[in-house]
Amino acid sequence: MSKVTSRKFFRALTYLFITHAPLHIFFIYIKDYFSRGHESNDIGNQVTGIFSTDWFSGNIPHWTLIFEKYFKKNKLINSLEIGSWEGRSSLFILANLPMAKLTCVDTWEGADEHQNLKNINSIENTFDSNTKAYSSRIRKFKGTSFNFFNTCSETEKFDLIYIDGSHFVNDVLIDALKGFEHLNVGGIMIFDDYFWDYYLDSSLNPATAINSFLKLKKDYLSIKSVYAQLVIQKIADEILN
Repeated sequence: MSKVTSRKFFRALTYLFITHAPLHIFFIYIKDYFSRGHESNDIGNQVTGIFSTDWFSGNIPHWTLIFEKYFKKNKLINSLEIGSWEGRSSLFILANLPMAKLTCVDTWEGADEHQNLKNINSIENTFDSNTKAYSSRIRKFKGTSFNFFNTCSETEKFDLIYIDGSHFVNDVLIDALKGFEHLNVGGIMIFDDYFWDYYLDSSLNPATAINSFLKLKKDYLSIKSVYAQLVIQKIADEILN
């Protein structure tokens, strides 16, 4: 392990500690960290479009493994994406899960970290253009995830949920809890930017919300992988007395 890699590794462990990660997260992260390089050589169908940023492609090897393990290409899959931006992850889902339907939720106004981007006003048009070929399989909801969940039928369930919307702790926790309510047993939920530390106060970043969620729902989920993203599977529904 090089000095740079070593610093990054121990910095991640420190971040897990200060964001109050459950103990077993440390073991999963360490196992996954030293397993890197063994991802599938098949990186799936690649996406094409007009993109000004690329915050997704580094996840493709991990997503390919997830798709191979948990989703059959000939099975109907109801999927939800909180935060779609220009459509990179949207296109990857639709191109690699040909029977999937995808609900895309975004304000297309950006979050705190996006306000200085010069092209912010064109992001939604770029998304529309990039995903046009899949319009029959996309449901677009323009608004906050809070508003989406308020209007979403209680009976609607998803097999795959990707959470990459607002990274502010309160919003992430709401997305996690509400998304989990709508996740099928056996379904997969992926949290983006687990180690993201945009806010100087670590308690405001996604990991704090995600770790709180993991503790609250520990009896109903299984943690599948921990890297830049965190992947869980729902293993049981809560029984309300």
